[in-house]
Amino acid sequence: MEINLGTLKKVDIRKIWPLEPEFSAWLALPENLKLLNDELHLSMLCEETEAGVGDFSADILAQEDGGTRKIIIENQYGKTDHDHLGKLITYAAGQNASVLIWIVENARDEHRAAIQWLNENTSDNIDAFLVKIEVFKIGDSVPAPKFTILESPNDWLKTTRTTIDYGILTDTKKKQLDWWNKFMDYAMQREKFSRLFNRRKARPQHWFNLPLGSAFYHISLTAKKEPKTLGAEVYIPDNKDLFQHFYAQREAIENELGFKLDWQELPESKASRIAIKHDGDFTDLDNATNNFLWYCEKAEAFRKVFPKYIR
Repeated sequence: MEINLGTLKKVDIRKIWPLEPEFSAWLALPENLKLLNDELHLSMLCEETEAGVGDFSADILAQEDGGTRKIIIENQYGKTDHDHLGKLITYAAGQNASVLIWIVENARDEHRAAIQWLNENTSDNIDAFLVKIEVFKIGDSVPAPKFTILESPNDWLKTTRTTIDYGILTDTKKKQLDWWNKFMDYAMQREKFSRLFNRRKARPQHWFNLPLGSAFYHISLTAKKEPKTLGAEVYIPDNKDLFQHFYAQREAIENELGFKLDWQELPESKASRIAIKHDGDFTDLDNATNNFLWYCEKAEAFRKVFPKYIR
C-alpha cells in the first residue's frame, strides 16, 4: 500500500514575526497563549504587554488563571544571552512574579544550566521554564508554531506536583495534600475534565483552584474538616459588581446548571462566593471516588455555564 507523506520544513520565525515585539503581541492573544499553556500545563491570562519595571519593560506580564501567581514571559531571537537572562530575573523581582518563562530561538548550554539551577535552588514557589519556539510547514500548508520545553521545574511534566517537604507538614496538611493529589490523578483520567483543565499543583490547604478564563473569578473546590463537608464554588476575590451581575441572572444560571446555588455576597468581605455543598470526608481516601466525581461534575458545569453570562 502506497502512503503519501509530506515533508516537515522549518520556517524562519522572522518571516512570520519580523521583530520580537510582533511575536510578543501575537503570543499575548488568548488563542495563541493557549498553545503555550497546553505545552507547559499552565493556565495563563495576559495582563499586559511591555509591562513597566522601572526604566525597563517585560515582554508579557500574565497571571495564573484561577490562582494568584504572576508570570513573566521574556522572548528572545537568536542565541540566548546574559542580558535577557538578567532581564527575566529583574522583571520577575519587580513584578513579584513566581513563574518565569524564557521563550527563545536558540538556547546556549550555559543558559539551560542557569534555568535548571534556578529550579533546583530557589523557593518551591518559583517555577522557571526555558522554551524553544519554532515554525513549520508541510508543503504549501499554513505555517504552524511549535513550542518545545527545554528546561522546566523538576519532574514538572511527569507529575506537576509541589515539592513541599512532606515531613514538616501537620497531619491535617498531609491529608489535604494527599487528597488534592489523588483528586488530580482521578480528574486527569476523566476525558471531559482533562479537556477543560490542565493538571495543577496540589498544595496542603483546604481549597483547590481551577480557572474560569478570567482574572476576576475562578472555581474553588473545598474540603473542610469540621463539619466534614466538600464544596464547589465560583469565587470572586474582589468584584461586587460581578457578583451582582451573576446574581441578576441567577435563575437562568441555576436552570442551566441543573442545581441550586448558595449566593453569598459577603458584604463585610471583599470576596463573594456562589457555592454548592456536599457531605464528604477528605481524610477518607478509600472511599473518595464518588466525591472526586462530584468535584469534576460541578467544575465542568461551572466552566460550561458561567462564562456565557459574562460575555
